Amino acid sequence: MESFVINFPLAKDLSAKGDYLHWDQLRHRLPSGTDEECVWSLLSMIRRADGQFLSLTGSNDAQHAFIKNTPLILQTSSMVDRLTTSGGEAELLEPLAAYQHLLDELRAEESISSSQLEGAATTSRVALEMIKVKRAPRDESEKMIMGNFHMMEYVNSHCTEEMSMEFLRKLHVIAVEGIDDEKYLPGRFRQSNDVVVVDTENNVIHTPPDHTEINHRLILLLAWANTPHERLEGKNYLHPLVKACILHFMVGYLHPFYDGNGRTARAFFYWYMLRCGYSAFRHISVSKLLKKASTAYAKSYCYSETDDMDLTYFVEYQCSIVSRSLGEYVEYIHHMIKVRQELDSFLYESGLAAGLNSRQISLLNVAFARSGNIFTVAEVRERMAVSDNTARKDLSALEKLGLLKSHKDGKETVYVSPKTLPQLNKWNAQTAPRGSSW
Repeated sequence: MESFVINFPLAKDLSAKGDYLHWDQLRHRLPSGTDEECVWSLLSMIRRADGQFLSLTGSNDAQHAFIKNTPLILQTSSMVDRLTTSGGEAELLEPLAAYQHLLDELRAEESISSSQLEGAATTSRVALEMIKVKRAPRDESEKMIMGNFHMMEYVNSHCTEEMSMEFLRKLHVIAVEGIDDEKYLPGRFRQSNDVVVVDTENNVIHTPPDHTEINHRLILLLAWANTPHERLEGKNYLHPLVKACILHFMVGYLHPFYDGNGRTARAFFYWYMLRCGYSAFRHISVSKLLKKASTAYAKSYCYSETDDMDLTYFVEYQCSIVSRSLGEYVEYIHHMIKVRQELDSFLYESGLAAGLNSRQISLLNVAFARSGNIFTVAEVRERMAVSDNTARKDLSALEKLGLLKSHKDGKETVYVSPKTLPQLNKWNAQTAPRGSSW
């Protein structure tokens, strides 16, 4: 009792600071001579007294999952509300005349990065060209990326539907079918317990629940997923971002499939965010940043599992990723606004504006927003709602002016924007006037 009285102020102070540290982190930061286990017990008690318990799958080790809203979680939730709803998108895109097609370049990023996170070795540039040209994948890595792209497109078009066993299986089938069916067994839940998660040194870091429990646990989880917690009151309320992160965690935790669980779990996250009206997540990639810190991503899973299913660790980490991804999304839009202003000036000063139509100018906005952007006739046809012939003429006209350059990818012609001003000048020395920012 004396140890509890002595250490309670320290535990309370640690809780108030807002740093949500796991035991693995906390024990190295306590003052010398501190009763570490006592402080940890008190801190855990304080956290749970101010948190929310969740009944997710009805099984002992996951029945009482726990979440505490930390400053980071609350701040990111507020940011998501402000920037990613249809109203937030409209406000951000107003200077671009709400040209939604200007953001289409971002649609493939999640598919590519999520597959690379799972081991796909194809470069982002090659993957993007494959998706835009719609050519058949050449190897397993490209098959992973194309499958992931189709899965994300399916999520986008079916996000208003409730999540069901059939829906979950469908996501998995779309993502992995035709890659290595003997390895992935598309759409089939695992029938054994020999599936584990290992780290880079092949150490087992997660053993999923027994395969005989998968069906029952998923029934309960999907019922919870379809409950509108964002409309409930009091302790039953959950912000959609928090819930989407929890769903992401639980699919990874249950590991219902033989392989491809990570891709499916992240698609589950997107399904819920889009279902709740956060339309900007069609253009926001979380995997791009998760890929850069895959060890921290795995550790956030382990921290939650080893601390009695305290999901705060995982949700906090995901919120930090979402926050940074949102920052990049907003920065991209602001960059496009700046590019549009510079492009208008450049076209006027160079005398090119008079010879270009509005579609071609829109394409140039996209082309110069990102170095080395890629276009195809089919993509421009869909993006601009024009015929193949019109799309081809627009691209050819821009190539003749030295603003795009083409090459062949199989039977398709791919048009590429310049990466740098020197490259543009090399393409067409007459195009950019002296002193131009282009």
